[in-house]
Amino acid sequence: MPFPQKFKPILEPDPASIPRPDYVWLAYAACGVEPTSCGWSGWVIEGAFRHSTRHAPTSTGDELLPADDELKCPRCNLALFRTGIALRCEPPADQESPVGEPGADYDVAPMEYE
Repeated sequence: MPFPQKFKPILEPDPASIPRPDYVWLAYAACGVEPTSCGWSGWVIEGAFRHSTRHAPTSTGDELLPADDELKCPRCNLALFRTGIALRCEPPADQESPVGEPGADYDVAPMEYE
């Protein structure tokens, strides 16, 4: 299935142009707010940040990066309850993919546009 041509720049971005977070806050959340909630629980992104003073900084002086932090259940799309459990994660210097090398360890379909 071909992708719309107008989205090629965001589907195949220049890796150097993407702002990388210096750290990410995760929160443990549960889907149990509504009577119809599904009961899912797991980790969600609370925020992704990079050290910066060039853009609108947060109270910590770090820049909040765009991330899927809406706190909607991935199973039923209802609101999630953030528990008091949170975890700050910082990426290691070694950024080797845990799934291997594209084209060597697994097949990659060519990108087609219309």
